[in-house]
Amino acid sequence: MKIKLNQLPIWGFILAILSLPTSIGQQPLPETVDQLLQLPPEQRNQLQQKNVRFEQLTDEKKDEYREFNARLNAAPNQKRLRLVMQSYTDWLLDLDTIERERILALSLDQRLQEVVRLVQFEKEQRFKALLDTNLRHDDLIKVGQWYDRWLDAQRDTLAELSESIENPAFKKLIVQIDDPRQRSTLTVLSLLKEYGNSKWSDWFKDWDLDATKLIGSLSETAQLFYASAESDQQRLQLVLRWGYYSIVAQSMQGVSDDELWEFYKNQMSDENRELIVRQQSENAIPMLRQFYFQHRMPQVIKQMLAPTEKEAP
Repeated sequence: MKIKLNQLPIWGFILAILSLPTSIGQQPLPETVDQLLQLPPEQRNQLQQKNVRFEQLTDEKKDEYREFNARLNAAPNQKRLRLVMQSYTDWLLDLDTIERERILALSLDQRLQEVVRLVQFEKEQRFKALLDTNLRHDDLIKVGQWYDRWLDAQRDTLAELSESIENPAFKKLIVQIDDPRQRSTLTVLSLLKEYGNSKWSDWFKDWDLDATKLIGSLSETAQLFYASAESDQQRLQLVLRWGYYSIVAQSMQGVSDDELWEFYKNQMSDENRELIVRQQSENAIPMLRQFYFQHRMPQVIKQMLAPTEKEAP
């Protein structure tokens, strides 16, 4: 879905936009015959089709659309409003026919609420796919907020502990990172990879209390998921994995469809591409995003997140 949530608060125009046919108001019409003749044949044909549909409307509806077009042309943010309309049109056309007809049959207020709900749901599903977990969206948000606060509180301690990291690849990567939270996260993962949880309580004396507060704030499902880990080290790894994924996933929220398509065409393995092709349409894009998330993850991070030899089955 391509419509942006931060465009929705333009309530007056949005309600009008939702009442329009998807072909009206997306771009300024030519004002002269010369301008019309300068358009490519395909655009002229589209305008002709729109004119035929417009002439089939009642006089009352025609006046409504003329009034709306005049308001749109007079608006100081006309360009942005037309982008909103184009986004809404693209979003509608991406839906299957039954879903699109269901939405268009709703009243204006109900349609606006439904669009907001569906866009928010798509955003949550995308976030969950990037994090590659079974947690609910609310749980993932809580983990991310908690993890940011914990990293900020432990920044000085982690900077000191980073000096004890022996793996040269890990040390090199940490030095190259400018963002403080990302650098602290890589330090945490490096320490866990090299030392396990043997020194964790010595380094972070309040960890058990902090983690208990976090898990207690999550849903019952998340708590059961956490409790299903077989050891203290696995539970520690689980929380840190959630935290790391939240940072990376948030940085990828703006990944465009073009980037995904480029990755699919030129960088995916034939095996993974075939796996995508075999998926049902509703599962293909979430799976593609998951592959892209893994692709974006640096190799050294994959090594950090991989189980140690004694944990491997």
